[in-house]
Amino acid sequence: MRAIVIREHGGRDKLLLDADAPTPRAGPGQVVVQVHACGLNHLDIFVRRGMPGKRIPLPFTSGGDIAGVIAEQGAGVSGVAVGQRVLVDPAIEHGAIGEDAPGGLAEYALVPAASLIPLPDAMPFDEAAALPIAYGTAWRM
Repeated sequence: MRAIVIREHGGRDKLLLDADAPTPRAGPGQVVVQVHACGLNHLDIFVRRGMPGKRIPLPFTSGGDIAGVIAEQGAGVSGVAVGQRVLVDPAIEHGAIGEDAPGGLAEYALVPAASLIPLPDAMPFDEAAALPIAYGTAWRM
């Protein structure tokens, strides 16, 4: 699969396209989402630059604000189905997708099933991917 990968911290020139990144596989309690849109926000810049006191294992793919379609589900996952449109809440579990776990600046992203929000057919993927930074900030205020 294709993914935007950070191999070393620094400026925008450190964002590289990896055309042969491994496609994730769903484990227990996880799903693989085929990414249709991924929002960008300040966290992606912090991850790319490197954050003092926080070790980000490299190479790394950031991008937590993901909207797409479930491509695979792991054992024990219920309440969702392959082919379902979803928005990923990047911080519903401990840690943050795109910071503590690889994110959605890729064709596929591995996420906890508990992080999924069903996405109505009328909601465009690009608009959905813009939501987590706004509602997440308000929810945590």
